[in-house]
Amino acid sequence: MTKRLTSSLTGTVFFIVIINLIGRGFGFFREILFAGYFGMGTDFDLYLVGAVLPITINTIILCIGQNFFIPAYNKIKATDENPSKGFFNLTLVIFGISSLFLTLLLYVFAHTIIDAYLSTNNLELYNSALNVFKIFLITIPLNSLISIIIAYNQAEYEFRYPAISQILLNIAIIPILFIFTDKLGIYTIPVGFVVGNFLRLIYLILKTKSGISFPTIQHAHFKDYKSVLDFTIISILLIETIGQIYMISDRYFFNMVSEGGISSLNYAINLYMLPITIFTFAIATVILTKFSKNIQFENIVNLNQNHTDAIRANLFIFVPITFLYLFYGNDLIRIVFERGKFTLEDSQVTFNVLKYYTISLVFYSTYAIYNKIIYGARLVNQLLIITIVGIAIKIILNFILVNKYQQDGLALSSSISYIYFFLASVILISFKLPQLTHTIFLKELLFYLVNGFLCYVLVDIVFNNLMTIMNFDSLIKFIMFYIIFLFNLKFVKHGSMQLIANFMQTLKNVRTI
Repeated sequence: MTKRLTSSLTGTVFFIVIINLIGRGFGFFREILFAGYFGMGTDFDLYLVGAVLPITINTIILCIGQNFFIPAYNKIKATDENPSKGFFNLTLVIFGISSLFLTLLLYVFAHTIIDAYLSTNNLELYNSALNVFKIFLITIPLNSLISIIIAYNQAEYEFRYPAISQILLNIAIIPILFIFTDKLGIYTIPVGFVVGNFLRLIYLILKTKSGISFPTIQHAHFKDYKSVLDFTIISILLIETIGQIYMISDRYFFNMVSEGGISSLNYAINLYMLPITIFTFAIATVILTKFSKNIQFENIVNLNQNHTDAIRANLFIFVPITFLYLFYGNDLIRIVFERGKFTLEDSQVTFNVLKYYTISLVFYSTYAIYNKIIYGARLVNQLLIITIVGIAIKIILNFILVNKYQQDGLALSSSISYIYFFLASVILISFKLPQLTHTIFLKELLFYLVNGFLCYVLVDIVFNNLMTIMNFDSLIKFIMFYIIFLFNLKFVKHGSMQLIANFMQTLKNVRTI
């Protein structure tokens, strides 16, 4: 049944969304446990400082795996299918060996790296951050192999195994937290990530064993793939490395924000990124595969249709979430995080940070799609320039805003740079891919915003009049807001309703086959 469901674009996106929802649901439950066990105290701040570089490197490797491997693999496959398998195996070896060398290098310079972030005379605190860093290093070679196997599966339109493997990662961490937190303390988190990544790699190897061939590796040579092993991979490496400086740059200001400030950024960005990782990444994952193939075969009609559907679906999801975070987010944070060591004051601090992040939510979620379109069109060098300017904006604004606004200033600087990424990508795509309908975003955004504000005002008026009779909290208001929001879309027969109709038809077809 899953194979039938993933045979169409709508079905594939839906399947990835469902799996992401389960996987990220476990992941978010993991974050809730972090809040309950560690709150916004010094221990959790130190964990975030020690873990940031390995986590950032893992994210970079995962992005490189997708954004380099999939377009290059499709380019080779368009000429001859068999050499594409050799390219996969060769890339697997290159990433594995390179990641081992990088891990050893980081281990040797571990003290120097932690010294750059943590200025303290407390040896116990210093060693905590250092040990977290060293344990997390084990995940780098594991994640390196995982990234290429995931990219290979996605290039072959097999989206099930990568998505399911993410669930294994988060499931493995949760029982480890329950069982070992009392004994291991903050070290429970990196140990859980190591175990989870190991299980994830084993699962992916077992599911992809038909594509992994050691004889193929032995006979594969660089010269066979010189058409794709060019400076593109260097540009992608720079793009993904520079693009991940956000977390690292924020951790640098550990001593310039209030206690728990770094933790509040972590909890807020996890809430901010949750719908993006569930919905936008599902759309963007399919879009990258579809776009790289359609561009290779110059299928303009499909390019334009995929672009329009992706933007419309993304805004349909993220405009209501923007209203949820901005106007009803305080109660949401209290329900999600406020237990154990996470206090009422922690909720308010985290909500303030979340509001600054939310300013850019619609734009950044859309940029995540445009980013994949740019990679699919192999406009890598232009994206590198955009990325360098964007991170420069982020770092400069960090220094300007942190003194006055502390963690709020760090969140605001991120939002401003996210909006820049969106605007720059729109300009690039409009010049390089003029055949796409570039006005679709502005038209859809204006419509959704007008609809959203009308719904918000209506709900606020109605509930204020009823407050003397019933005691409604803000989340109940949001449920009513969303019901009216959807009703308005259906009433005006908006195009997003057709996407829902297509999705329902896909499910119906799957059931009747």
